[in-house]
Amino acid sequence: MDVTPVVYIEPMGARVGNRRLGAAQFLGAGACAGCGSRGAVLCTGCRSRLARPLQDAPVPGVKQVLAPWDYAGAARSLILTLKLRGRRSAAEPLADAMTKEALARGLEGSAIAWVPGHRADTRLRGYDHAEVLAAEVGARLGLPALRLLRRAGPRRADQTALGREDRWENLEGAFLARNCRAGVVVVDDLVTTGATAGACSEALRNAGAQTVELLAACRA
Repeated sequence: MDVTPVVYIEPMGARVGNRRLGAAQFLGAGACAGCGSRGAVLCTGCRSRLARPLQDAPVPGVKQVLAPWDYAGAARSLILTLKLRGRRSAAEPLADAMTKEALARGLEGSAIAWVPGHRADTRLRGYDHAEVLAAEVGARLGLPALRLLRRAGPRRADQTALGREDRWENLEGAFLARNCRAGVVVVDDLVTTGATAGACSEALRNAGAQTVELLAACRA
């Protein structure tokens, strides 16, 4: 497996005004990402209220798109907790749901890749959140998680500020892939327009991938 383990060291604390918050307060450690109740990162009540995605449109260049949850409520909070708040344990319920979705619907791919994060974001967070999800899902499915994709060229405009068509244009040629002759399952946290997945798929297919599937935690 060509994955470099990422070790995340929690910050000692953050300053709010004249008061320093401890790591547990700052990260919400030991609390549900959905409702804030003490205990698991996703409590039973919040889990029971998670909904299936409303969107199921195909993504050009991607054989199938799998996502267990709609991007709302506790599912959205879990992703933000993993992606923006530095709480790596939020990956566990996301990976569990992604694995169940993959087993229920089936995958053709024999290797897992992930959408690589921006270097500055990864340094700030202490890990690449999509890599963490890929490693967790790969371990559960018994598939290797491989560093097949990398970002190319300068940083592109923020996708969230762009419309649907502009998002696709913005990511043309944004990724490069290593040679790969297998079917590849690309892992990401969220699918919106599918532009990122489409750009990754193009890079992988140009590098020889037989098929490209997408497995995400949520779809908006």
